[in-house]
Parts: sequence; C-alpha cells; structure tokens
Amino acid sequence: MARMFPTSDPSLPPYRSLIVQGNYHPSAPIHMCLSVPTGAKALLLSSARQALIRSLRGYSDEWLLTNSGIGNTCQSSSEVDIFYPPTPNHLVVLLSAFRTYKASDPVPLDAKATLGSVPSLLVLHELSAYFLPINENKPTPMRFVLFDSQLDKLKLPVLRTPTVPVFGGEENDDETLRPESVAFVAHRYFEWVGTFDRGIRRCALTLHKQGSDIKSDIVWRWSEVPEQTHSRCERLAITFAW
Repeated sequence: MARMFPTSDPSLPPYRSLIVQGNYHPSAPIHMCLSVPTGAKALLLSSARQALIRSLRGYSDEWLLTNSGIGNTCQSSSEVDIFYPPTPNHLVVLLSAFRTYKASDPVPLDAKATLGSVPSLLVLHELSAYFLPINENKPTPMRFVLFDSQLDKLKLPVLRTPTVPVFGGEENDDETLRPESVAFVAHRYFEWVGTFDRGIRRCALTLHKQGSDIKSDIVWRWSEVPEQTHSRCERLAITFAW
C-alpha cells in the first residue's frame, strides 16, 4: 500500500494523482517511492540533489538510518531511480526522453533515460524551487505525486481565455497580468490534495479528495520524537509516534 511513513499503517487511499503541500517531513517522498509493490519501479525527479540530501541528513529519519541498504529495503531501493534536472528546461527534456528498452525499437535511445520497465509511480519533488528565490501481466497505470513544500508561496501570471467583443467593441489591451496563487490552479489537476501541518512535536496530514465534502477528509495525527543519537549520524534520530 502507498504510504509516506515507515510502517504500512497508515496507508494512503487508492489514488491516480496526489499533490502534497505544507511542511511535510523530508523523508516522505522516499517512503512513498519505497512503498511501490515488489517488482514495480518508481521515479523520483528532484529539483536539487544537495537540498534533498541536506534535508534528509538534517531530519535523521530513524527508520531509514536503521534499514537503508539491508534486506527488503535494499531490494525496494533498487527499483527507485532518482534524477536531478537542474532547470525547468532540463526537466522537460528528461521527461520527453524517457523510454523503455525494446530490442526491436529502431529509434536511438539515451542510455541515461532508458528504463527497464514502465514505472508505476512518478514523484516530482519541489518544482516551485525552480521559480522561487533560493531559500499480473497487464500494465499497471502510472500514479503521479507532486511534493512541494512552498507551493502556497508560489505566484505566477496565469493566462486566461481572451474576451472577444460581442458587439464590435474594442478589446481592452491595458489589462496587465497579475501574479496569482499557483496552488489554487494546480489543485484542479490532482485527484487528491494532501496538506501537512507540522509543529514542533505534534503533526497532522489532511487528505482531501477533489469534489468531495470536507467532512469526508482523512486526517492523520502523530508526533515526531527525537530519540537517542543513532550510530549513523551525530544528531538525534526522529521516530514517528502515533
């Protein structure tokens, strides 16, 4: 089952697309990728390699520190491919270059963008960082997840359908494009919206299905507790208490 935490419970409801916003814990995208079914592949595209590594080291997820590189975790991580396109243009080129290998395919393939199989999960990580200042044999449908902790801060000009004069009047060309909230527009393209609210200790995640009543929202609550220093890092390791 898809999840954003070390354990299988709580697990996410069935989804085709999900946008995650708010101050989610840094290891959430990693747990999401590791939760794909055995034999399935996950792709993680992050806007900045060093920022991702730095946030994971700073957070010190106790489960990842203990289990990474061993047993089933090693098998799961081998099915996760991570790419770090440095600019929006690189991201577009990379997405258009992805192919699966077919011996009969006459089209030359880019070795770095050639995948062994079609991924069942695509995770985009921190897209707003590109624009904000630096601070069975049937194929399984691909699911799509966007993680972005600064989405609520991002404002860009949003193009609207031009108004055509009905009675021959002149069109007003003086209207300037005003930056508008991207989150409001982006939510319309996702089936589910997950919003994190993390305090010093108490945390919550609200999952809202688009078009449904807020009374049916799913809310998870937990605490992130610093435990004793782990052998793999000098900082206190974080555990999840439900």
